[in-house]
Amino acid sequence: MNSQAKKILILHGWDASATDHWFPLAKEMFEKEGFKVYVPEMPGGYFPKKNDWVKVIEKFEPDDHWILIGHSLGGVAILRYLEKVIKPIGQAILVAVPFEPMSFKPIENFFLDEFDWEKIRENCPKFDIVNESKDSVIPVEYGQKFADKLKGKLHILPGYSHFHSIDLDFLKGLIEN
Repeated sequence: MNSQAKKILILHGWDASATDHWFPLAKEMFEKEGFKVYVPEMPGGYFPKKNDWVKVIEKFEPDDHWILIGHSLGGVAILRYLEKVIKPIGQAILVAVPFEPMSFKPIENFFLDEFDWEKIRENCPKFDIVNESKDSVIPVEYGQKFADKLKGKLHILPGYSHFHSIDLDFLKGLIEN
């Protein structure tokens, strides 16, 4: 690990909370590894607003010692944040992230503008994209699209639960020390 302690920000997805799924267990595991870990409640409930979610990330002032992990819509918020920052982060892990709103009105505001792929890549040197082979919500093809656009590494794991659980050892293995 770098001389400065690394920090991890884990963002939940749409209509979820910081205490759902694997988020508390991941927080606990990474803290035992010496990371400072934050799992904020994202605002807006069923009708989240892109700008509100980006502001949550901004409050942490991430830099190159930070790893941002986003599940589903949390991953989209990370990408929107990376479009506008000046300080690059260390790494982003996108877990089952939608590439488009999929005709789902509550999240359409996250997709009104095209992604600025070049700016996003400038602000993060390492992307890991994680998808389930038979995700019940996010088609695995979205992971390939993100890998292509972000020049990231795609990891396809067996499963169909939209990552309501995740192999924590696998997740830990994605983190650069």
